[in-house]
Amino acid sequence: MFDGRLSFGTAGLRAEMSPGFKRMNDLVVVQSAQGLLYYMFSVFGDSLKTSGIIIGYDGRYNSRRFAELTSKVFLKHSVKVYLMNEVCPTPFVAFGIKLYKCCGGVMVTASHNPKNDNGYKVFWKNGAQIISPIDKNIEKSITEHLEPEDIWNTEDIYNNKLLINPLIDLLKHYNNYIDKMLFPNLDKKKTDIIFTYTPMHGVGYPYIKDVFENAKFNPVVVVEEQKDPNPEFPTVPFPNPEEGSALKLAMETANNNHSRIILANDPDADRLAVAERRMKKKGWKIFTGNEVGALLGWWLIHSYKTLHGKTHPKLVIMSSTVSSAILKSMAEIEGIRFEETLTGFKWMGNRAEQLSAEGYTVIYAFEESIGYMCSSEVLDKDGISAAVKISELAIYLESINNTLSSALKFVYELYGWHLSINSYFMCYDSLMIKKIFESIRQNNNQPNNYPKSILGGQYSIKSVRDLTTGYDSSTIDHKPVLPVSTSSQMITFHFDNGLIATLRTSGTEPKIKYYAELCSGPENSSDLKKLKSILKEMVKGIIEEFLKPEENFLISCDK
Repeated sequence: MFDGRLSFGTAGLRAEMSPGFKRMNDLVVVQSAQGLLYYMFSVFGDSLKTSGIIIGYDGRYNSRRFAELTSKVFLKHSVKVYLMNEVCPTPFVAFGIKLYKCCGGVMVTASHNPKNDNGYKVFWKNGAQIISPIDKNIEKSITEHLEPEDIWNTEDIYNNKLLINPLIDLLKHYNNYIDKMLFPNLDKKKTDIIFTYTPMHGVGYPYIKDVFENAKFNPVVVVEEQKDPNPEFPTVPFPNPEEGSALKLAMETANNNHSRIILANDPDADRLAVAERRMKKKGWKIFTGNEVGALLGWWLIHSYKTLHGKTHPKLVIMSSTVSSAILKSMAEIEGIRFEETLTGFKWMGNRAEQLSAEGYTVIYAFEESIGYMCSSEVLDKDGISAAVKISELAIYLESINNTLSSALKFVYELYGWHLSINSYFMCYDSLMIKKIFESIRQNNNQPNNYPKSILGGQYSIKSVRDLTTGYDSSTIDHKPVLPVSTSSQMITFHFDNGLIATLRTSGTEPKIKYYAELCSGPENSSDLKKLKSILKEMVKGIIEEFLKPEENFLISCDK
């Protein structure tokens, strides 16, 4: 708890709530707010006072308290503060920064982490999460302003004329934004689709209810046991809709209400999971993040072509380096631009803003961990707008007697099969994690001596990219194009048969994640069964030979 200070990871802080400088508590939040305040003054000067900062929070323990403490720090220095008066989705902070032209924003949330955690996510003036060197500069400013000012009593902030509650106005503008992105001439009154929705004990329900009503969709059937914010998350082992077990109550609710599509946000409503009742088999098809990413990618391109008649080279779609390459395949066939970034929406959001400044139109970005950005109005993943767009797609497909599952098959037949297996192992020993990755990159104690193949030479490795050490065997100078970060582990292997596999550590949890994708061109769609078999065999080989779970005491996510 006292071994050093919390450092900025995924655009801010995230840790267990307890005493200590390496945990989330009042003191650490105040010190962080002071460091942020003084750094923002150094960048924006007195314009920070008039432009202000926007602050939101989720329904976890202490979230409102941390938001109020942050507000008090800024108000004490005569800075205008837009503080939500209720829990809100994380993307509302990103949206609000651009709407009110703020200098930045803070969202107090630990997203889908366990109930004992909380976090402090920082956004910059462009509406995107902070990246280097801003994060490092804020960290430095925090250490220079550790002594807390007298701000512990926050009751008086609500009498301060510089404090503004923007939520009603912000929601009105957000609904206008949703209106503009809706597919034209879609007959929503004729649909028989009933959508079941769960906010996973988080903030999403009133906002989903509002945007669905505004879009004139059928009202969602909410999972009553998970409808309201509850910091205990009593009905789920982990409040993460990526975990299949987290959708159990949603499936029961859907079955009882003859609903065939499930929508699930994580507790701060920036991610979206989707499931569909199987038509010919019993049970539910839970779409992976890559599959929803493919569906939304096709739908947004199709919508653009419907509105404008055609695509053009200034259109951009984006995904992270660990996500499916399906958007790259779409871009090649559709004649639009594709961009790949590092893992995390902080990279995609900032890159989207740069591209917009260069005259490009970014219509979509996604990450396999069920994060989707359906326009550049919100430069972050947004589970509310993504829920609207996937529901709109389902309604459109119903009008032509299709389903999400059949549409996914059509997408892969059109652009090529992109088969992936993504999962993770838990490892609570940071030294063990380091040892595993060092053993991969130093065979026989020789640096940059990565494995040449797997399964006894059956599958050869064509190139290796290590974004921890800054090595890429495929480039002339052996330096990667993407940015390097020594604070996390990430190695990508390109195999001769086209498989791309990445091993990386999580920025917020004690996980070693693995991602593998095998692609075929549209002309090889008949080889699906063979592709699946090869992918499964190779992933097993990568796990056994590189990660060595039994030898390194790794805990499978299936246990």
